Formats: sequence, structure tokens, C-alpha cells
Amino acid sequence: MLLPSLISLRKPLDEPLSAEDIFSSSLGGIFTDDLQNSHGDGANTVIVYRSHRHGDLEFRTADVNGEEQRKKFAHYLWNAGILIAELVSGRPQKIGRDSGMFVQGADEQEKGWGDCKWWVDEDEEKHWNMEGHMVLELGAAGVGLAGIASALSGAQEVAMTDYPAPPIIEAIITNVGKNTPASLRPQVSVHGHQWGHFDDSFADSHAHSYTRILAADCFWMPHEHDKLARSMLHFLSQDPNARIHCVAGFHTGRANLVPFFGEIVPNVGLEVEDIYEMDAEGNRRPWAKERDGGREDVTGRKKWLVVARLRRSFPS
Repeated sequence: MLLPSLISLRKPLDEPLSAEDIFSSSLGGIFTDDLQNSHGDGANTVIVYRSHRHGDLEFRTADVNGEEQRKKFAHYLWNAGILIAELVSGRPQKIGRDSGMFVQGADEQEKGWGDCKWWVDEDEEKHWNMEGHMVLELGAAGVGLAGIASALSGAQEVAMTDYPAPPIIEAIITNVGKNTPASLRPQVSVHGHQWGHFDDSFADSHAHSYTRILAADCFWMPHEHDKLARSMLHFLSQDPNARIHCVAGFHTGRANLVPFFGEIVPNVGLEVEDIYEMDAEGNRRPWAKERDGGREDVTGRKKWLVVARLRRSFPS
């Protein structure tokens, strides 16, 4: 199963599909070497994520205004956010003795999990279980998918944050209303937060409040790395078991990601507990600071994501 296969786009009924729309929606299946890693086609298009656990979830992206908002790329859903949603939702129910194979009736087979292995093994899956945790999505990838999946999967409380521009925040609030039952909404909140700024009421009142922090595709701007890491440290609980989960695609270049994990993280008082690379089918390989002598082509990079787990650095 490919991550993009879990996504479909639904255009307004009064906007007929063009030949270009039909062709572009099938590119991932035709040209498998050129993987689609972003999803969205304007604020009026509904992005449908087919969750094996929660059913179809529907999202709208932000109707962004101006260059400052557009360069946050909150008007797309990225594969990193889809992978986090898969992992926090947990694996399909397993049957049989083979712990790596899952089949759950006709519905699950239709969603592609018949004869497919889950993304992570059972030991690693425990780290992604959000049940009972205080969860912060730090940079909600425009739609809040990871935070909403966490709320639906039993998190005690979920806060979703993104760049404090009204269209971005409003889109996430709309998605929460669409995808969470009324009984869960008191446990879910949406806030504007600019990384590295802690003088707003939310940041001030929620220091060290979250035992799980999720960050999807927040790392493409090296000049923001220090601020992002300081926000992670600010909000992360001082409980030794608190963790930060980071997932990011390589589509913007490996060189943009390496400094965050190698330099910034230890400089602010965090440490990398685990890190590896996973492609859109769930295959994995070791994390590398450089591949192909620095000549890694963009088509190859688009298939892969870095998956990392961070924690506080405590004195030994």
C-alpha cells in the first residue's frame, strides 16, 4: 500500500472534473517512480483520508492569502501527516499467527490491508499509542489530520497549533468540527502559535504540558529550526517518558533536514532516541546524512520520509 492511495479528492458538485483532473489524480498509479507527496487543489476541494480505523475523514485546506501565508504550505496535506495519522490510529486488527500480516474482513481488504504488513512492528507501535496522552500537534500541516486522528484514538487531550493566520486556523477548526464527535470536542483545541514565541496566552499557560508532540513536515526551513526546537522543548512535559515524534519528506532536500537532527536538537537540550527512513510503502533503511554523494535526485527523494523520536536530554 502507498500512502497516496489513502487519499482521494472530492471537488464541488457544480465543478465538473476536467480531463486534466482525472489524469492528475491517477498519476501516482501510472508513474509509480514519481510519487505524489502533496494533496490538495484549492479550498473548495475536499481531501478524503481513508482510515482503516475511523472511516473516511474529510478535510479542507486553508484558503491562504498572500506570500507569507502561502510559503507555509498549509494549503496542502503532505504524506508525512498521513503516515503519522496511520501510526497514531494503530494497526488493523490482526488474525492468524503471523504477527506481521493483517486481514480484517471485506472492508479491510477493500482498503488494501489484506496481505499487507503494517507500517511498524508491535514494539514500535507502543510508542505511537496516543491513548491517555496529552498530545500537541506542532504545525498542523494545514488540516490537523494527525491531531484529529490522535483524538479519535483515545488521547486525553489534543491541542493543534499552526502559524497564526486566520485562514489557516479557521480551516483546522472546520476540520475538527467535521471529523470529531461532539463528545470529544471539549478535549480538542486549536491555537495559533509562531515557533519560538512564548508570550501568547496558549504558550504561557501550556509550558511542559504535553507528553506527546507530533510534527509533520515542519523542517524544510533551516532558518526556523532553532525556533521549532525551542517550541518543542517549551511544550514537552518534563516526564522522562514524554516524546516528540517527527516525520518529514525529503522532497525539499536532505540537506534541509540534517542540521535539525544533528545540530539543533542537541543544542536546545533534546536528543534523538530513534531515527530511520521509511518510504511510502513502509520499507525502511537507516538514516543517512548524505546519499549518492549528495546527488540524490528529487524523484527518488519524494518516495522517502525520515521518522524520528526525540526526548529530553537528562543529566546522566
